[in-house]
Amino acid sequence: SSFTEVMTLFRFDIIVVGGGATGSSIALDGASRGLKVALLERNDFGSGTSSRSTKLLHGGIGYLKSALLGMDLQMLRMIYQ
Repeated sequence: SSFTEVMTLFRFDIIVVGGGATGSSIALDGASRGLKVALLERNDFGSGTSSRSTKLLHGGIGYLKSALLGMDLQMLRMIYQ
């Protein structure tokens, strides 16, 4: 198969299994560091990421909300500017 050919012809520093939000981020990080990355995904990249979210963004928004609620009006004005 073409998969077997690719895996025997090329050498990779990192092989990431899963092309969802986390896997794609790991592959991007590795490639941006100059590593040779293979990203393996059974379906189309990003398919199903909305239904099986890692909640990374959701958690960050929760922290932001908590931080903003603890600020007084002067601090909020400084952030807005």
